[in-house]
Amino acid sequence: MIRTAIKFNLVYIALFLFSASSVQAQDEEGKSGTVYSKFGTGMPVLNNTAQERGMGIIGVSFSDLGSPGLSNPAFWGSGFYTRAAINFDFTNYSIEDNASKGGNSLLNISNFQAVFPLSKNKLGLSIALYPETRSSYNVNSIQNYSVGSSTNQLITNRTGTGGVTKFEAGLGYKLTENIFVGYAPSYSFLTERENESITFVNRSLPSNTATKRTNGTAFSHRFGLVFKKSSLFKTNDILQFGSTITLESEFDANRTVETEKPVGSTDNQVIVQIGETKEAIVSLPMKFNGGFTYFPSSKFNASVEYQLENWADAKYGFSTTDENAFKNREIFGIGFQYHAHRTRSTGFFSNFKYSAGVTYDTGHLSINNEDISTLWFTTGLGLISPDFRTGSSFDLSFQYGVRGSSTNSLVKENIFGINLSVNLTELMFLRRKLN
Repeated sequence: MIRTAIKFNLVYIALFLFSASSVQAQDEEGKSGTVYSKFGTGMPVLNNTAQERGMGIIGVSFSDLGSPGLSNPAFWGSGFYTRAAINFDFTNYSIEDNASKGGNSLLNISNFQAVFPLSKNKLGLSIALYPETRSSYNVNSIQNYSVGSSTNQLITNRTGTGGVTKFEAGLGYKLTENIFVGYAPSYSFLTERENESITFVNRSLPSNTATKRTNGTAFSHRFGLVFKKSSLFKTNDILQFGSTITLESEFDANRTVETEKPVGSTDNQVIVQIGETKEAIVSLPMKFNGGFTYFPSSKFNASVEYQLENWADAKYGFSTTDENAFKNREIFGIGFQYHAHRTRSTGFFSNFKYSAGVTYDTGHLSINNEDISTLWFTTGLGLISPDFRTGSSFDLSFQYGVRGSSTNSLVKENIFGINLSVNLTELMFLRRKLN
């Protein structure tokens, strides 16, 4: 009973930290993040773990019994212990266009997941909270205007936060020794806020600020499959094939626009809604994942994975311009991992697992007839607790990516990211019987 109470307290604490971070991010993310997240509901988010990111893969065909994973529900049916993970992200953007350069950064708790073995190594329950898309941008533009015979300038500033967040509860089931299946329904929340302000440089006219608020909810569904084959090319090797399908989700969304107006001759301000509340259909596309991971031995594994997102059919009823920018997105990932901690070496560098990979993302946007693609180079480091009784581990990944272009009125982003996954298992709560 004590161990169970501790486990659930861990879950509650993690959920509280995630929620607190999300609330704080509402004030901070508008000053950071990618400028391309201003389109639609924001940039799609990959919720792979730091270990999977270190290999440059999505994670649909890769599993680690020491940590949970969101990528494929079918893997939740394997494992003997309760597992929980919290993932942290730090991302720095160096930005340039044809006129200037700049930069910003973002630090946040990206997602939380816990997997409970309802029947050990047979049936598992996953509970998770994670972002599906994220808006976080700060865009400025300068325009000229004429008043009489004089020409002046005004500065337009748009800051946005929000996106789509999912609360998901799903099951993974071990159908046979080699086949696993999974199903994960989720409830999605669409929350966006954009502040747009106009400032006149010579202050001859008063400044104006408008706030757009967009909200909606929807249900979505994911299905997963894993097939394993042992001793394929030699004794004790393993080949894993993994695949998932995420169905399209549709939001009945609404948007309000508000501004502040002075009351009478005083400095008091009142919030006034501009026009009526607008309703529109917003949808996220169907996704397909597939890939292979090969374990020639317990010390090495390599993966090749692919993801297709049907953004060409996605809807964003609040903006025809944004919706017309959507295009189908493809992701190609290849990488490997070396488990030095499983060798007999006693050196310091043998305490870790090492990974590296390359990812090419075609992007879901086409702006000015140019695809906003990203090329990622990744590497990772994993530390396993030397005490087998704890079952905990830490995974750290480093990413460098190049996105977009500084020509054709676009923005080029050089991106550096650090991702940390803290993995805890039920073993850490077991008491020692012998000193």
